[in-house]
Order: sequence, then C-alpha cells, then structure tokens
Amino acid sequence: MLHSLDILVIGAGISGLTTAFHLSRAGKRVAVLEASSRVGGSLETRTDGPWRFELGPNTVLESHESVTRLIREAGLESEKVTAAPSARRRYLWKGGQLHPLPSGPLGFIRTPLFPASAKLRLLREPWISRGDSDESIAAFVRRRLGQDFLDYAVGPFVSGVYAGDPERLSVRHAVPKIAALEQEHGSLIRGAFASKGAGPRGAMISFREGMEQLPRELARQIGDVRTGVTCRGIVRSGEGFRVETDSGPIDAARVVLAVPADVAARLLDRPFDDIPYAAVSLVSTGWRREDVAHPLDGFGFLASRKEGLRVLGVLFPSQIFPGRAPEGHVVLTAFAGGRTDPEVAAWDDERLMSEVLGDLRQTLGVRGELVISTIRRWPRAIPQYELGHGRFLDLAREIESSLPGLHIGGNFLYGVSVPDCIRNATALAEELLRRAPPGCTVEMG
Repeated sequence: MLHSLDILVIGAGISGLTTAFHLSRAGKRVAVLEASSRVGGSLETRTDGPWRFELGPNTVLESHESVTRLIREAGLESEKVTAAPSARRRYLWKGGQLHPLPSGPLGFIRTPLFPASAKLRLLREPWISRGDSDESIAAFVRRRLGQDFLDYAVGPFVSGVYAGDPERLSVRHAVPKIAALEQEHGSLIRGAFASKGAGPRGAMISFREGMEQLPRELARQIGDVRTGVTCRGIVRSGEGFRVETDSGPIDAARVVLAVPADVAARLLDRPFDDIPYAAVSLVSTGWRREDVAHPLDGFGFLASRKEGLRVLGVLFPSQIFPGRAPEGHVVLTAFAGGRTDPEVAAWDDERLMSEVLGDLRQTLGVRGELVISTIRRWPRAIPQYELGHGRFLDLAREIESSLPGLHIGGNFLYGVSVPDCIRNATALAEELLRRAPPGCTVEMG
C-alpha cells in the first residue's frame, strides 16, 4: 500500500511549521504533530484586554530572505509592524546608571563603558594570532579584545541571546560569523571592514497580534496540524517510516524531527539530551507611564554579571511596537536566570517578582503600584552550544546518513534565533523538494 503521508513533521515550533508550510504549498501531503496543546513553541503571546505580552521572543529580525519570503507567502505582510527607530538604541547598566551602547567611532571614543586602556588595546587586535578551533567565547574575547569587552559588551550580549555562560559557549558554534572573521581575515577589525560591518542587517519586526500570530497562521494554512499528540517511537517501515503515537501509528515516506534535544534523544535513542539548556524566567509588568522615570527611548538594557543585578536585562516592548499597552501605560519585560544564575529557576513567584521589582526601581526609577503582571517560566528555554558541540552535529549527520528519509531540524544544532530557525527550516524544505519529484509516493513492502 501507499504511505498516507509524504512527510510527517514532528514538532510545531517555528522550525517544524516553516518546513511543513513550504512543503504543503508545494503540494506534498504533510502533517504536523505537536505534543503540547498549542503551536508556536517559544513564540507565545498573551493578551489581557488592552495589554499584550510576549512570553518568548519579542521580535524577529528580517536578516535573511527566507524570513521575508515566509511572511509574504503566509499573507502576513499587512500584519507586520516595524520597530520604532528608537529601538536601535540599547543600554547597558554599569556603575549605578544606564549608558547607551556606542554607535560609531565617535560614540565609542566617548563612552564611559570602557576605560582608555581597553580602547587603546584594540589597536593590537589586528596583529593577534588565531586561536584554537574550539575555544570558548570568553577565551576568544579575552585574547582578542580584553577583559573589559568581555564584561561590558560580549558577556551581556551572550546573556541577551543565549542566556548563556561565555566561559562555556563555543565561539565556533554559538557565534560562527565572529569566528569566521578571525579565520578568514586574521582579525575582527579587518574582517569587519572587509564585510562592511558584519553586523546583523534587516528590519526588526513583529505582528499586530504579537509574535504568535506567525505560527498560528502557518498552522492554519498547513491544515493538518495535530496538537496534543505525543510520539512514542520511530521505526523503519518498508522504504519509509512508521511513527508510533498515543493516538495510533502514522505512516510516512519521510520524517522531519523539529523537537527539543531531549525529545530527539528519546525518539532516536541517541545522547542529544547531553546538550544543556538554559532555564529562563520572563516577568512582564505593566505600569502607568508617569511612574517610570526613565525615558525608555530604546529597545531595553542588558546588565553585566559584575554589576549586582539579578535580571539579565529588561526590554521596553510598548515603546518598540504599538498595541502593547493602553494609552498612558508601558510594558517592561525582565528576564532572569540562564546558565550564569540557574538558581532563579527554583524561586517561587513571590521571590522572583520581589527581586525583579527591586531591579526595576533601581535601574529605571519605577515607583508607584504595579498595574498588571505575568510570569512565564521556561525550564528549557535555549539550547547551549557549548564546547564540544560539534560532536552533536556529527551525530546528527551520522543518523541522517544511516536512516535516509529521516531529517533532524529544530534549534538545538544549527542556530537558536527565530531567523536561524526559519532559514534552516526553509533550506530543509527545499532539500526535500529537490530529492523527490512532485507528487511521488513510496510503496510499503
């Protein structure tokens, strides 16, 4: 008999939904299975009357053509909202006050974030030799830029993107573009000039109904997205696969795994669960505008681990996008925990809120009564590409080679950001479409 599906996608986060969306548009018979009761994974938006809180990523950067294409083909261009120009400004907490991160050479010269000795040390950077192939971010930055840049630039950035520990994250795998600058140009400064900055480009966007609007619309257009279905195992069936679920078996010619590392480990009986994750707690708070002293003229702020705050950083969502707070009010979203402060994950709501409110009062001059709040805990928020991460990439390739037709996606291998997930999922869909003629099916033995 014929397989009931051309491709079965396991996991309805942005990776799985993007892959399935492109395949279904190309005419493939596709279904998506999701163990939880909702789609979107970490893209989760909570609406409470006029308040709208992002409980995961607050924005997506249109830094790759695949992001723009996905939004266009999903028919969401008219729903897209672009960040306010002020969102380009970022702050860093140091010495009891918030300092804007410098933009441009003159700003760098004037900023009090780095001492003169650290700024002068940059003159040596083009002549520093290359490092080890698998070096931690902290070791890489100390070697090329010095301790001050680790403490007050790269370390906070790592907290903001990975909620990670720069002493353990691999520069090669966590920030491959930075590692490539050294390998290709022998210097970050020379590489930045050669690539005209090497920084992320593209508009910072969200959607009128929040970030979750994207996965919801993708799922609606895919059609066959089954939530609340747990997969128990994957076995060969003829030239395809049989996926055992708590709702019965499903046959498919191909299977795409777009799940967290621990789920992949269980389904494949391979040690992907050795990949560590950072636990993060998000605390979203609503205030009267008059009760917040800071002008909130930016995206938010990050905090160095040396400065004594418990929060890793705070975002200003209602200043970035419209429709996040009622008139005369603002939203502040704090995130805490991560690999450098894991004990926060065990705190109860009362202690967590008390610590966050204390940091908000100290950094942003918040006073008065809290209007509204919500807490979202992510025990396994972000996979950590730590030293030795390459062995998991080798393992994934080995599995895919030994089981043709099985493909491993998700964010625990090749990039954690939303644009990374969309780019990799789009590439996987294109690969699957190239490998088989349109409409072909696989006979079961």
